[in-house]
Amino acid sequence: MGPATKGGPVEPNEISDDEAKKRVLEAVWTWMGRVIVLLVVFIFGAFTGWVLWGAGDDGAVQLRKSMPEMQGKYEEQRKKVIDCEGKLTVVQGRLDEIQKAMRGAAPAAN
Repeated sequence: MGPATKGGPVEPNEISDDEAKKRVLEAVWTWMGRVIVLLVVFIFGAFTGWVLWGAGDDGAVQLRKSMPEMQGKYEEQRKKVIDCEGKLTVVQGRLDEIQKAMRGAAPAAN
């Protein structure tokens, strides 16, 4: 005898082959439906993003119009960076000269 529950021995749950096939087929269709829904949502999202990227308020069409202005700002900023790097080099050289002069003057003062 098998394990007993409140009412007595438990009988094995027998399912016919047809019933098992129906259950498997139903599970396959259920999961296929879920996958298809996810795929449709993903493709719709990608398409919407592509459309908005190309034609939205900040899309590629509007960005092309402002490209010369942005390029000019970029060049101006790059020139400022180069200028600041040059000034830094000059100031660093002067600082080194002053430090050498101070080191040379310190032993003479003692």
